[in-house]
Amino acid sequence: MNLHINEDNLLKNRENTLKINREESKKITGFASIDKPWMKYHKPIEKEDEMLYENATSFYDYFWKILDKYDDDKKFVEFNNQEYTKKDIDREVEKHVKMFVNLGIKHGDTVSFMMLNVPEIVYMFLALNKIGAVANLIKFDETPNRINHMTELTKSKYFFVSEVPFMLEAALNSLQYKSNLEKIISVPLIPGMPSLITKEKENSKLISYDTYQENNLKDISEEISSGKDSDSAFIVYTGGSTGTPKGVNLTNKNLKAMAYGMKYSNFGFTANKKSLNVLPPAIAYYLNATAGLMMCGLEVVFIPNFEISDYPNLINKYKPNLIFAGPVLLKALQNSSYEDYSYLSDPMSGGDKYYESEEAEFDEVMSKRGAGPARQGYGSSEETAVATCNPLNAKKLGSIGIPMHNVVVSIFEYGTDKEIPYGKNKEGEICITGPTVMKEYLDNIEETNNVLKRHSDGLIWAHTDDLGVLDEDGFLFHRGRAKRMLTRSGGKVWLPSIEEGAKSLGIIKDCCATKLNDETEREVPVLNIVLKDDGEDYQTIIEQLETYIASHFPATYVPKYYVIRESLPYSATNKKMDFKALESEDILDTDNYEISGKVIRPRQKRLIKE
Repeated sequence: MNLHINEDNLLKNRENTLKINREESKKITGFASIDKPWMKYHKPIEKEDEMLYENATSFYDYFWKILDKYDDDKKFVEFNNQEYTKKDIDREVEKHVKMFVNLGIKHGDTVSFMMLNVPEIVYMFLALNKIGAVANLIKFDETPNRINHMTELTKSKYFFVSEVPFMLEAALNSLQYKSNLEKIISVPLIPGMPSLITKEKENSKLISYDTYQENNLKDISEEISSGKDSDSAFIVYTGGSTGTPKGVNLTNKNLKAMAYGMKYSNFGFTANKKSLNVLPPAIAYYLNATAGLMMCGLEVVFIPNFEISDYPNLINKYKPNLIFAGPVLLKALQNSSYEDYSYLSDPMSGGDKYYESEEAEFDEVMSKRGAGPARQGYGSSEETAVATCNPLNAKKLGSIGIPMHNVVVSIFEYGTDKEIPYGKNKEGEICITGPTVMKEYLDNIEETNNVLKRHSDGLIWAHTDDLGVLDEDGFLFHRGRAKRMLTRSGGKVWLPSIEEGAKSLGIIKDCCATKLNDETEREVPVLNIVLKDDGEDYQTIIEQLETYIASHFPATYVPKYYVIRESLPYSATNKKMDFKALESEDILDTDNYEISGKVIRPRQKRLIKE
């Protein structure tokens, strides 16, 4: 089923109809999909800029149409203590075009990558996009069987892997399964570095980057055609650390719309700012934070790998104006010893729930050090990673922002197309429509149809499975993940609400609410907590938490158990809370855990790797 037939025409016709209706009636309908109350925060887009976007034939074409408006000597990339202008970027991209074509890669082919955060991945993506090929991005910590699934799903013949031993080992181990891979190319982290893969270590499947270049740098004479809007351009994966990962198929249209929305929405992504990027090139937001920001005129600093504890040092060293950082990294800045953050005008939060109490504390502490307020954003891979953001100079505490210029967000009764009026504090499912919504989950019609649904207005809406409300100005407030929910005594219990309540007291360092199968109640909430001080009186703290939760929520929200932990797990790639890792532990195993009433403690210190 092709859900996107005539989607552009549907949008244009609907917009024309709505414009006529509004001009005739001058009435507010009360529905966000029609009224778009957030538009008062955005400036109109110039016709010239609209035409530039509409006439661009691919993301590559749009990227260069935008960059050509900047001076030749403007810096767009900083890496390994060197800066690169658009001329440098063009040179690198054309080099990769030449090598890809000589390798035999053609329009429609897919090339896989498992790399750390280096500029080379952006250059390679742009080169592939120029010839109409597709980049398939795989997380650096994936297991061999999942790597094999992702390369086979996309029919990849070539696999570029950062020259890091554990990554190369995982890539090579993926070959033990049935595989169409012809070559794994080892890519050094620093351009020009001698490869660790010597001629003696090469084999029929693994070659060094030096060998790859030697064989494929000859000139090409054939004409290059980059394809059209509907062509696939970018595959990233979603589905967590267990189960079969789903390939999110993003097109040229999706990527162009993402860059267009970032550039012309009132989000502060403006020229002459510097951004520091630590995101891994295996998530949809990676292109937003690199090529997208470059198109907005920013210079992007690339950091291949880092530890959370070292993040404040990186910020102090490079002094970026804008950062994309989850709550964990913002907390690291807040707790650092550095006193001057006057350069940090735009600390942006996304990727994980940032509770209102945490955001307020960050703003209070960091404003005294000169930093701008944290501004939350929201989006998922299925919507090319960015859908909303708090506007510049008009943020609302606790909100995840307003929709981008070219995106429409509204609230619907869960799982339906019945739209809920905005400004009434009525909670429902967050749904998104517009040109950034993915084409499909690759070769997965069932899952695609679970997420992309044609509503009675004729448009395709992405159902996020997230809960939220829209206020009278069109600001979106996240109310939790529907899947992070359990049913207890016939009522729904939203686990993020328990976390937010617990954190609002300010008496613990961190927490994560999880669900546990229970013989009596079927499902019960468990609150995993990290104390501020290992020697604290945890019994008193738990009593305070219990009293607060019981007085602010229904009785079903009171946790059945409290697990005292040394740390909580965060994913290696995007530093999001890995609640599945907590739920996979058998906390009722008395061999490993000491259970005293509601309190559970490991018999030995069990540090969950962050």
